[in-house]
Amino acid sequence: MEAGEPTGIRDDEHNLAKLLHNALKEADACVGYALEAEATGNEQLAAFFRDVHKTYTSVSGRVEEMLDAGSESRIPTGVRPGVVHAEGDPGDVSPGQDGEIPAEIPPRSAP
Repeated sequence: MEAGEPTGIRDDEHNLAKLLHNALKEADACVGYALEAEATGNEQLAAFFRDVHKTYTSVSGRVEEMLDAGSESRIPTGVRPGVVHAEGDPGDVSPGQDGEIPAEIPPRSAP
């Protein structure tokens, strides 16, 4: 893909997705840190990591809400407007056919 070529994902969606990934990753790490602190008997540090885990979990929930709210105006990946998927065996693709027919052409009736 060339630099500057459109990907279908807006910068703000990409940034939210990165934030979601990082928040979930850090929330998971905090669980491990809290367990380690508990194992060493440092309850104050364990409580701190549990609080930070809650913060990251809250952030990830807010990001998911924002991504869900924006998804109503997006076309799902792999979906082309005006195309109806042909019925039949999805594994049976004859040469030169991609299994899709334009919406304006009605399907053939059985002979």
